[in-house]
Amino acid sequence: MKKRKEFGLNTITDLKVFILFLIDHIRYPVDHTTVMKIIEENTEEISLDFEACLVELVDSGHLLFDELDGEKYYMISETGRVVASELYDNLDKGFREKSLRTATKYMSLSESGSTVSADIEKTASGRYRVTLESSDREGEIMKTSLTVTTLAEAEAIKKNFEQRPTAVYRGILFSATGRIDYVT
Repeated sequence: MKKRKEFGLNTITDLKVFILFLIDHIRYPVDHTTVMKIIEENTEEISLDFEACLVELVDSGHLLFDELDGEKYYMISETGRVVASELYDNLDKGFREKSLRTATKYMSLSESGSTVSADIEKTASGRYRVTLESSDREGEIMKTSLTVTTLAEAEAIKKNFEQRPTAVYRGILFSATGRIDYVT
């Protein structure tokens, strides 16, 4: 219970907000095993409280639930997103950031049903701008542009993003934040 006090997960409501926060960030149905791994990495404990919270969140309509081949899957509902987004800031900022880094390790743009696109355009200076975008049903996940000197380099960037969007996304998060957790 030490971690709960250290990070402010002192009540059942805190636990529920934490679970909703994680599942909302992943943005697609996530299996029970993965949810528990993320929780354990961030709290260094698994308790029946987490299981009870998952059940209560499903019962209250904050999480959607399905079972396939013996594995439980969870996804945040619109109701859960609206209610919980008001409470996310109640979680300790450092704990939220650490949790996001952990969740990002398990996140896959291809599994999320997100669309990815990469476009190349020639700039007025004769260089090539590659615009990388990803979005899902909730909206934009990422949009970034890189300007390079050759068309071959632009095409290589485009191809890499189309083949490995999650790796590129994590690499950009790492580069923007300096936090190695995004790529390990």
